Amino acid sequence: MAAKRIRPALFQAHEFSTLAGVTIRTLHHYDPLGLLKPSKRTGAGYRLYSENDLVRLEQIIALKFLGLPLKRIKELVDRKALELPCVLRLQSSPYFVRQFSGL
Repeated sequence: MAAKRIRPALFQAHEFSTLAGVTIRTLHHYDPLGLLKPSKRTGAGYRLYSENDLVRLEQIIALKFLGLPLKRIKELVDRKALELPCVLRLQSSPYFVRQFSGL
């Protein structure tokens, strides 16, 4: 019996935005910045996102919550492995302390 290949799930922008809890506008904003490129596009040009894209978006959201600028977030998520200790050190950075010292 041959093993059945499972096709990876692809989500349209509206499905993906609902799943991730962000707006479609956010997805469209992240695309030209290179923060989150869709895995594929349909023949009509619609964006299709994968589960790997969801993992990347979750990293972006977490880093954004820490107060990092999008440019720095892009540098971090573009690394092959986003290491938790590295990200946690960012919390004690002067930028982070300045952003959240009034809370």
